[in-house]
Amino acid sequence: MSTSSEVNIDHQNCQLDTPNGHQQHLPVSGTCSLPKVGPKNHTPRSEISKRKWASEECYIGEKRQRASTNQNQINLLTQLQQQEGPNLPQQHLRPPLPPLPPPTAAVTAGSGSAQLYSEHYLQQLAMMNACTKFSDNYDVKEELGKGAFSVVRRCVHKTTGLEFAAKIINTKKLSARDFQKLEREARICRKLQHPNIVRLHDSIQEESFHYLVFDLVTGGELFEDIVAREFYSEADASHCIQQILESIAYCHSNGVVHRDLKPENLLLASKAKGAAVKLADFGLAIEVNDSEAWHGFAGTPGYLSPEVLKKDPYSKPVDIWACGVILYILLVGYPPFWDEDQHRLYAQIKAGAYDYPSPEWDTVTPEAKSLIDSMLTVNPKKRITADQALKVPWICNRERVASAIHRQDTVDCLKKFNARRKLKAAISAVKMVTRMSGVLRTSDSTGSVASNGSTTHDASQIAGTSSQPTSPAAEGAILTTMIATRNLSSKFSCENFKEVLV
Repeated sequence: MSTSSEVNIDHQNCQLDTPNGHQQHLPVSGTCSLPKVGPKNHTPRSEISKRKWASEECYIGEKRQRASTNQNQINLLTQLQQQEGPNLPQQHLRPPLPPLPPPTAAVTAGSGSAQLYSEHYLQQLAMMNACTKFSDNYDVKEELGKGAFSVVRRCVHKTTGLEFAAKIINTKKLSARDFQKLEREARICRKLQHPNIVRLHDSIQEESFHYLVFDLVTGGELFEDIVAREFYSEADASHCIQQILESIAYCHSNGVVHRDLKPENLLLASKAKGAAVKLADFGLAIEVNDSEAWHGFAGTPGYLSPEVLKKDPYSKPVDIWACGVILYILLVGYPPFWDEDQHRLYAQIKAGAYDYPSPEWDTVTPEAKSLIDSMLTVNPKKRITADQALKVPWICNRERVASAIHRQDTVDCLKKFNARRKLKAAISAVKMVTRMSGVLRTSDSTGSVASNGSTTHDASQIAGTSSQPTSPAAEGAILTTMIATRNLSSKFSCENFKEVLV
């Protein structure tokens, strides 16, 4: 089994850090730079060639743009929007631009020149910028969420009037490694087209910003919707996890591992009853194949799998473990692994130490517990796959197998769980911003923002900031500071805080 790792580039020392830890020195005399336009009538021949290439690129981009704004297509989009709402299938929108050549190819081309990643990336930006601008196609509206290096805003396509969510990344603050991850996220999202996945419709690069245009999902978080329902049963939980598993099965069939499944990344397409569950935020997603495994500590603590915590090679089964944790919460309203001390939490996960306490689990069917057990199997080789889980009778024949009794205790517990995690997320966000403000130029953050505005980071970063438990008094002090400095999201209300204290 081969192992993939990420490659870091040291721009200042011009060194290439390889996965085995060795450093390869690269010559700097041949580094590429953006074309410089000389005085009139004195343009070098090489510059003319570059400009000609840029003009050809602009012609191709302009041709695509004209095709996409054909009046017949506009009429079709308007008609479809009236019938299906703002989130239309990908095939009704203009085809996305093909991905740019991998920037890392400039380093490995064998030309003997160290065409560094960031310089090559800026050169591509210059060419793209000449062809299209975000502001030419979209009107930017209100803010939906914010992360360390990005902000999510609602935007409206100027020609069609369709609404989207634009993730706007400030590329000036990104390191070379962040550029690689940004390109990877865009590449992964570009190829995923599934009704249960928040879809990427456009990717626009400019000199200082990168714009990712996603579906605008307006239904909020799945877990928040559940607590607002008048009726919620085990059969409803089965339907929720089925949609999640279908999105994961699709990802895995396309060689993609999400790595950050959690409630914050499970959204609803709209506020309509029975709206589809949408999987969001592929900022930590990776591409693998059946003979390939990864090393890397990434995700959210309560949803990390044993193999990740043990620093073993891992692949697609990490998503199934997270699905097992989510299903457990969907059935009783609290997680299978929990401890204020992160070290003890990780020990529970590595041992697979969870149970089904009475009385809340007494009314859950054995079939539901069996599915959880097959997902929360410590050995990833013995863990059930997404395709296999979808064939379990509790999911594919829920009308006959799953219980239809209303689970009020689950709803009550889930309210407290939601309030607690939102408070924790708000406190962690303030801690992260405070920590990053002093080390912004040297940090290598992997934060990413989904269309719901949630923020995720490498688990190694989280472990470095929250391994010690936070006392209620300390949380209260931090909360007071957050309110005073207006860092706390307006969505986190006094009712949320009361739920935490009860």
